[in-house]
Amino acid sequence: MTNPLPRRALLFATLALALAPLAAPAISENVTLSRDGQEHALTIAPATRGYRTSWDGGDGSYRFNIDAEGPGGTYSVSGTVEDGQAGDGLIFAPGLPGLGNAPRVELHLSRVLLRESMLRLRGWAQSADAGIRIDFDVSLPPLNFAPTPGPTPGPLD
Repeated sequence: MTNPLPRRALLFATLALALAPLAAPAISENVTLSRDGQEHALTIAPATRGYRTSWDGGDGSYRFNIDAEGPGGTYSVSGTVEDGQAGDGLIFAPGLPGLGNAPRVELHLSRVLLRESMLRLRGWAQSADAGIRIDFDVSLPPLNFAPTPGPTPGPLD
């Protein structure tokens, strides 16, 4: 009769190695623009942290936004995470017609990790119609909505 312990140990070791990338923090945070056949590293302002935010939509989904500076101005990726999967995505970029929003955006997330209140995302958003793709690997702090003051009693002076 063979000893089942080595098989169990091997199974647990394999499982632990498979899950290790999910638990390990990324070494750096990156946002990269691919446009017109060129790649550009986009910069997240340290003072504003690029207005990177995430918040619970109240329905089990998370919304996120990443702003980063690059050629011609600010690039913005917004999207939804539902049950660990990508939902809707938006790209706003300088030089695009109208309000600068790219048509028919495809959002792909290869890593979604929620630790306490930080949302860790790795993925990309692209619009083939606009010829733009933004890859990202970032941690998103939560957005704290400030309470809105109520009406002031009495007449306004």
